[in-house]
Amino acid sequence: MEDFLTEPMFPEFPVSRRVFLALGASAFVAACSSSDESSIDTVTSSDSTVASTTSTIPVAEPPTTTAPPIAPYTQPGWLSAENSLEGTDAWRILDDIAPTKRAARSGIIEGFADTTSARPGQTVSLYVATAAPTWHIEAYRMGYYGGTLGRLIWRSDDLEQPWQFEDPTMDRETRMHVSNWSVSTSFTIDDTWPPGSYLLKLVSSEGGAQYVPLTVRRDECSASLVVVSAVTTWQAYNPWGGRSLYENFGPGSRFDRSKVVSFDRPYDLAYSWGSADFLTHELPLIALIEELGIDTAYATDIDLHTSGLGENDELDAVFANRTALLTTGHDEYYSRGMRTCLERARDAGINLAFFGANAVYRHVRLEPNAAGLAYRQMANYRTIDDDPLSDTDPMEATVQWRNAPLNAPENELIGVQYFAAGITANFRVVNPTNWVFADTDVRNGQAFRRLVSIEADGLGPPGREPETLEVLASGPVNYKDSVYNHAMTYYSHPSGAGVIATGTIAWINALDAEAWGDESTTAFVRTATTNILRAFAAGPAGTAHPSTGNAGRYRSSVKPRE
Repeated sequence: MEDFLTEPMFPEFPVSRRVFLALGASAFVAACSSSDESSIDTVTSSDSTVASTTSTIPVAEPPTTTAPPIAPYTQPGWLSAENSLEGTDAWRILDDIAPTKRAARSGIIEGFADTTSARPGQTVSLYVATAAPTWHIEAYRMGYYGGTLGRLIWRSDDLEQPWQFEDPTMDRETRMHVSNWSVSTSFTIDDTWPPGSYLLKLVSSEGGAQYVPLTVRRDECSASLVVVSAVTTWQAYNPWGGRSLYENFGPGSRFDRSKVVSFDRPYDLAYSWGSADFLTHELPLIALIEELGIDTAYATDIDLHTSGLGENDELDAVFANRTALLTTGHDEYYSRGMRTCLERARDAGINLAFFGANAVYRHVRLEPNAAGLAYRQMANYRTIDDDPLSDTDPMEATVQWRNAPLNAPENELIGVQYFAAGITANFRVVNPTNWVFADTDVRNGQAFRRLVSIEADGLGPPGREPETLEVLASGPVNYKDSVYNHAMTYYSHPSGAGVIATGTIAWINALDAEAWGDESTTAFVRTATTNILRAFAAGPAGTAHPSTGNAGRYRSSVKPRE
């Protein structure tokens, strides 16, 4: 969103269900050798000698070949097998904290990683600060696990950590805050770390705790779907150091905000104990996918970006050969590489699901940090005149995608576009016979309370949206003394891809009945989401479920609020 300062931070939650399966093993192949029956060998012993009519021919050992072992996580069903293992809810941090205040007590601990995603063999470094005598890491893979939602993969030894006395620095020009901490410890991702979304729980010896999100990426894993964590948006809202891209939390004007933000800092403790939006806007979807047992790969927005930078329209390996690419609840900040990757995927017949709202809204740049490490800073100048690249490279200026000089509204890709933040409205079904709503028993006009919440999307300019755009849900939203219309849409692309957008950030939040508090809404959302996931995992949904354009029927102009 553009100028909405804070978002509701939903409480943590359990989710529910189950799955299973197992991995394969290696094969053994033995080859036979043949002998020449026409030759006669001489046999000798210590007490006898036998004359031979031919020279002795040595007999070779039969050659043996053994197939190489099957790489972990490459066999279909690995995700069900993973979720059949024993889970735990020990990953939870149960302490309460005011959403706008930094915790202040003995034992406090904070930290961050030098990467948002890591591959097998990669070493991850953590930067940690705590006044406690010792601390340790607990690495939890987040999934379903019978409703516990996590499995402990690894625990470090107890580590000593001198307090990092260096104060965060702030660049006067960009108002970017950086921690300037030293590396505290490092570890290597090996085959005991399955692909997935992880929370590294930092635990101090005096009771403090904080999360460090990390994605483990395995390009070779068997997967139909790939889930993308919205780390660029998390960083945009991160107030650690005193500023985010939205607000100054220290002295001076609240709009004295950052123009560039750094990944070289923790997610603030007040930001869901360092988990950012993961617990509310991503984990309920991940838990449902893993409960259903649909093999899935995991990546982040940074992986989207690097894939989009590749030449010849080729997708990076983690996205190639998948049937669907899923973005989560709030995925607002997009570089050119990120958007290019989504467009290439759709044009290659890969389905796209936008399980949120306000996606692909702000164009940003990913830049190296002072040490030259790539993609560790994100630039977002609020006005084109303020952006140092506006004259030399205007197409890289940080503006809304729909504005000049880019002129690429997000509805060209998504089907809908952002219009409101901080709202609450009913979700109204207008196309109940569509395949998305199979087995939900919804009626035309049926409404679900509060399901259009936090931020919302609606129909954009008709000249830029897909011709086959089909509206599934549409209803009025009161926003800033005006009445807008929310829209959930689906369209089939000529490549065969299907593209769906829920048009509300609250969609993923509502997947969890306990956190949402309305079982009928959760049942509806879970069933519709399951239909989408299964159809998208099966192949090009646009071919199996071609859309019927009807957007003109639901398009309405903004009206003054009565």
